[in-house]
Amino acid sequence: DESAARVAALAAWRAGQDGRAARVLVTSVQALFQRTLPPDELPTEPLIIRRGARLGQAMVLRSLLKLGYEAVSEVGGRGEFARRGGIVDCFPAGQPLPVRIEWFGDEIDSLRAFDPADQRGVGAIEQTVLLPASEFLFPAAEQGPTAATAWLRDRLGRLAGKLSEPLQQDLAHLANGQLGDAAEIWAGVLAPASGLDHLGDAIWLLDEPRDVHDAGDSLRAQAEERRAEMERARDLPKGWADAYPASRDWKRALVEARTLELTWESEADGAPPGGNPFGWHEPVMPPQAITSLAPTIRRWRREGARVVLTSDQSARLSEILAEADMVAAPTAHLPEPPPPGGLVLVERSLNGGFAGGPDGLVLVSDRELFGTVRVRRPRALRRVVPRDLLERLEPGDIVVHIDHGVARYAGLVRRGAGGDGGEERDFLELHFRDKDRIWVPVEQIDRVSRYAGGEQPVLSKLGGGEWQRAKTRVRKAVGDLAKELLELYAARAGVRGRAFGGDTPWQSEMEAAFPYEETRDQLRAAQEVKADLEHERPMDRLVVGDVGYGKTEVAIRAAFKAIQEGTQVAVLVPTTVLAAQHLSTFNQRFAAYPITVRMLSRFVPPQDQRDTLAGLASGSVDLVIGTHRLLSRDIRIRDLGLVIVDEEQRFGVAHKERLKRLKTEVHVLTLSATPIPRTLNLALVGVRDMSVIETPPEDRLPIQTRVAEASAGLVRDAINRELDRGGQVFYVHNRVETIEAQAEQLRRLLPRARIVVAHGQMPEGGLEKVMMAFARGDFDVLVCTTIIESGLDIPNANTIVIDRADALGLAQLYQLRG
Repeated sequence: DESAARVAALAAWRAGQDGRAARVLVTSVQALFQRTLPPDELPTEPLIIRRGARLGQAMVLRSLLKLGYEAVSEVGGRGEFARRGGIVDCFPAGQPLPVRIEWFGDEIDSLRAFDPADQRGVGAIEQTVLLPASEFLFPAAEQGPTAATAWLRDRLGRLAGKLSEPLQQDLAHLANGQLGDAAEIWAGVLAPASGLDHLGDAIWLLDEPRDVHDAGDSLRAQAEERRAEMERARDLPKGWADAYPASRDWKRALVEARTLELTWESEADGAPPGGNPFGWHEPVMPPQAITSLAPTIRRWRREGARVVLTSDQSARLSEILAEADMVAAPTAHLPEPPPPGGLVLVERSLNGGFAGGPDGLVLVSDRELFGTVRVRRPRALRRVVPRDLLERLEPGDIVVHIDHGVARYAGLVRRGAGGDGGEERDFLELHFRDKDRIWVPVEQIDRVSRYAGGEQPVLSKLGGGEWQRAKTRVRKAVGDLAKELLELYAARAGVRGRAFGGDTPWQSEMEAAFPYEETRDQLRAAQEVKADLEHERPMDRLVVGDVGYGKTEVAIRAAFKAIQEGTQVAVLVPTTVLAAQHLSTFNQRFAAYPITVRMLSRFVPPQDQRDTLAGLASGSVDLVIGTHRLLSRDIRIRDLGLVIVDEEQRFGVAHKERLKRLKTEVHVLTLSATPIPRTLNLALVGVRDMSVIETPPEDRLPIQTRVAEASAGLVRDAINRELDRGGQVFYVHNRVETIEAQAEQLRRLLPRARIVVAHGQMPEGGLEKVMMAFARGDFDVLVCTTIIESGLDIPNANTIVIDRADALGLAQLYQLRG
């Protein structure tokens, strides 16, 4: 997807899909220096497929191969195509949806866009444009692996006979059209040009030129360091093509180009002389900006400033100003600035404010007022296609036979049904303890199921009473659980809870201020939760969704609704770190409203805990976020209306018993990415209501997962690659006694990285300080235990390295991966 998007951007810059070249190209240093197609290999007139055009299928297929498209059985991502008789599906670079092309003879009879998730058509289109699907095109790729190998060896020249074993494996993969992880090493061989070659005589605008130079030097230095290490290890021959342009080349291009440099620095700060100062700066807002907004605005107006407030919560902001005797009705448009000393309120926020200039303008956004930024989505949304996991029995798998117990599946065998002379049939061969075995006819496969337990079980003994006794114990336990659940849910059915009213204007405004575009499933889950809250029967709903799919926002909307009704909300979380993160999230979302949010955990000083407990008892605290401390017997909440449980599977039986007593009286909302089987089963059989969020956020990319043997070079490259893009890294080492030694080893391996350690046995307050510092970006790498698995939200951390992943459970790995 990224390669296709880069090609689409360069093609638009060169000629444009509609024949008009793009006038502005926005890029980063790394994207500009990255190897790509040379300008003469980008089509000045891309292949346009129109309905009704006489264009044979064979020619279109040849063009797709030549443009780097990959043949697959079902199209799911950009750069793929599939052929089925007289129909060709393809996902063109730069297009939001794939296209289905149908022929009648040599004439294109139909063009339809379709959804890659379910392969269903979404509407007819008149034409589509085929751009190269990759930055690395092999002229011989459409002729097969042999021709591609010959072309690659010709490009390598004398180096073709000096390839190490890993490079020879890469060569074989490349010849079959599989680029994979070899892109960075082979980029200089496959694509001699970079983004610099596409700029021509364009004017360069450098945003913070000093940072641009530093980024270019750092990128080149890291590439040379990796190259030197590979040469020392004899993995790379000397003379291999560079992945990035030499420093002298890009600096010469910069000197020769027409440039305009933009910087916040003044000449006194070290900016180059001869600059043209614009006089702009960020608006200076005091701490607690919203509470001191009125005095600040009065001061600006006295100084003759033209004040413009832009906010996604303009109605609430208008009320705050009215309370201070300042009239500012929200407006949708601002054709001209207000007069000196004037005040205007605009209904839509920008991503940041500014002040100064010749007209004395002060523009304040939600970033300065509430600390929130609206995230804009690109028009071409990426589609992430979920791939179904095909589960099959393999020899060696553990299975359970309903009559005989736990066994090991040995395979499918064919043997006589009644001995050697009987009719041959297929059987499942199952091995039990003491080398006992049975053969189960395939017609009775319903009596065999895959073992789903978390630990390696002991095989059952054939003929003994052990399995029957185990089944008896399970029947009794199930009966006890059923009785307990019947009593609990009968009590809940008989209790008349509080029915909340419909959405208020504040509710609608708060939801509209959500900085992301909601997914379809997220909106449905929020509506289902709010509908439950409007009924007298106490809610007991489970919201299931992957990590990062938006469960917390559903909880925020439910909590706001409950608080609007005058009740209090308790949010129960499994870890102190997650509690601190939720405190920040809820405070940020509720910043514009008179809502008091507090936290209870071991991070909180005793006096603050006592104040919070008093506030809960008196009703002055509207929402409390806490760990198991919330289930203590000294907690008294004056008017509890809603309990939100995040990651219920992390709480023990004793904690749930305490929680269960609350469930008969108040609304309960449970959030989980990996619910325990019992919780999930209750939802599936209808005892508990369930909402599923399975639509990923728009523009979310599939998680790339690699399983590999531990290697210092691999770890260094993975972390450096993330740091190169300005990101952060989690390094999970789940052994407290050796975690400091592991961190020290990483410091020696990565001298430029800022590394910090976090684990659950740190002194009180220490863990919170470390996590908050990492979230602020003060550190690059967090070496930690699995304490981070409970849904921490650090958007800048896009790489996680899990040490000894084989020692962790699947649920833990799934949580960490999310």
